[in-house]
Amino acid sequence: MRYSDRSGGLSAAERERRQALRFQAADMFAGNIAPPRVARLLGITRKSAYEWHALWRRNGKAALASKGAAGAGGKLTQRQLERLQALLEQGAAAHGWADQCWSAARIALLIAERFRIHYTARGVAYLLKRLGWSFQVPAHRALRRDEARVATWVRRVWPAIKVPGRPGAPGSSSPRSPAKASRPSKGRTWARKGHTPTLPVSYRGSGRVSIAALLCVKPGRRTRLIYRTLTYHRRKHEPKGFGEQDFPNLLSAAHAQLGGPIPLVWDSLPEHVSTPMRTWITAHEDWLSVYRLPPYAPGLNPAEGIWAALRTKLFNFTVGDIDQLAALIRSRLKPMQYRSDLLNGFISATGLTLDSL
Repeated sequence: MRYSDRSGGLSAAERERRQALRFQAADMFAGNIAPPRVARLLGITRKSAYEWHALWRRNGKAALASKGAAGAGGKLTQRQLERLQALLEQGAAAHGWADQCWSAARIALLIAERFRIHYTARGVAYLLKRLGWSFQVPAHRALRRDEARVATWVRRVWPAIKVPGRPGAPGSSSPRSPAKASRPSKGRTWARKGHTPTLPVSYRGSGRVSIAALLCVKPGRRTRLIYRTLTYHRRKHEPKGFGEQDFPNLLSAAHAQLGGPIPLVWDSLPEHVSTPMRTWITAHEDWLSVYRLPPYAPGLNPAEGIWAALRTKLFNFTVGDIDQLAALIRSRLKPMQYRSDLLNGFISATGLTLDSL
């Protein structure tokens, strides 16, 4: 008896169970129990009972033993499989492709080139699943990201920001445009299960609706989200995005709303580090302390979680003009302001721990 273990077929445990059932039927046949009664006692069809009885009469009980999984055996040896996985972990770019995504067709070509064995794309998919790989959406990492600098910031600067007893609300602010994704689109690629692949990319983005947000945290208080939107209609003399005066206005509004000193953590956008902005920050040092994130480290910015969550809420909507898009964005941001658990999740995703949330 052979049953396929592919595409929803029988597992090894199920084959073992069915073999035990056939052996039980053989013992009943040996006890002169007729096939119809065997079918009733074991809960099988009469057709199966008669087929098993015929096999048992010709070749005995051994004829009912399982012959393993159906289908042809593997084309690659265990050593070749290990070598294939090592080649795949080098990335597609190391084997001549322009990007790092592994498709089934590319892997089939790699197998043919390195092992002189032909696989179809579907055969490659079956092979990779048996090896514990899956088809995943990769994560992105900036080409110019300095991992050592990021680690130093997390180890030295972040502990100083969250000193126990420090008043105020650590925040994060950066403008993004959900009207057009701020990151390159992601294609799926094959990778080991539980290991999300990371592809180096260059972050570029532009858009017509800009958002600036502050994620505000204070131990013992509810986490808050303060945001502003700006819509660009392509009109003459209309600002395309947040300017140098818009950020001071946002910070002043946050100070009035929060009612206390603010240690601010944000990135190094040109508007954040311009001379007028530095002058304004210096003039308000009595309640504002600024810490800058290391370059190309969006993973440390909890605002990135806000933009990601916002984009997923805009996927299935079609708008007639930019004002409808701006209204839709505001309608999706508003509920986030009342979900402190979601906002705390954005902070936890950065790995920057706080004493309490």
